Amino acid sequence: MIRITNNMLVNDLKRNLNNNMVNFDKYQRQLATGRKINLPSDNPAGLVKSLRLRTNMVEGEQYLANIKDGINFMETTDAALGNLNSILQRVRELAVNAANGTNDDSAHKAIAKEVRELVDQITLIANTTYGTKHVFAGTNVTQPPFQEGVWTGNNEALELEIGVGVKLTINLTDETMKNFFTGDGTVPSVIDFCQNLANDIEAGNLAQVDAALTTADQLIDNLLAARATIGAKVNRLELQQSRLESTQISYTSLLAQNEDADLAEVIMNLKMQESVYQASLAAGARIIQPSLVDFLR
Repeated sequence: MIRITNNMLVNDLKRNLNNNMVNFDKYQRQLATGRKINLPSDNPAGLVKSLRLRTNMVEGEQYLANIKDGINFMETTDAALGNLNSILQRVRELAVNAANGTNDDSAHKAIAKEVRELVDQITLIANTTYGTKHVFAGTNVTQPPFQEGVWTGNNEALELEIGVGVKLTINLTDETMKNFFTGDGTVPSVIDFCQNLANDIEAGNLAQVDAALTTADQLIDNLLAARATIGAKVNRLELQQSRLESTQISYTSLLAQNEDADLAEVIMNLKMQESVYQASLAAGARIIQPSLVDFLR
């Protein structure tokens, strides 16, 4: 037979009381935080899953921030292209007005002066910035691409990471804008075109003014092609943004399922554990009999 001593009863009671207190503290913590996993020891496998989900969510947030930045960059580019288009449309209207043959010299000079003013505006738009980035400069975003009639930009891709291993070019990488501002050998640069047009209007060379309308249409068509390219890129980013936002919602739901506690269940378990603890104390008081020391106190 095994002899059960009073000391064994006390130690066993302490161990059981401690276990009850640990469980009681566990449910108390879950109720206070609203989470099932508060310590790594609560659920090691669940903790690993939560860390992976949180990593995916942080990555998704960064990709969404990149996409938002890219959309803003391209919307700034599109706005600049729209301004250039409006200016060229106005230049074309002035050319049509000057070519009708009913204007006197003073009218021609006034029209030529307005065209030259528009040239200054075109030069300003060529150096449009989004934040500190010049939108038409290629990858050389820190320097104005059009300085004193010289184009210093490049056609290298300015890439933005919008997903794991997925990058999208957010600038215009073809020769469209470079040719627009510097000419391509067949169509003059927009600056030269406007300056020559102003000179022809002022000199009364109406045949040259009338011929310039074809060049104006070509320059406008080039701008429309560039705007179509930007529009397609924006659509792509918006689709990716929508997909990532849906994915973030899914990750949030999975994280909640993995971490969040069922409060009704936690309250029930807490009350049960409280009753167990109180019962343990009552049982311990009956099991452990008073000793001589108790009477000497």
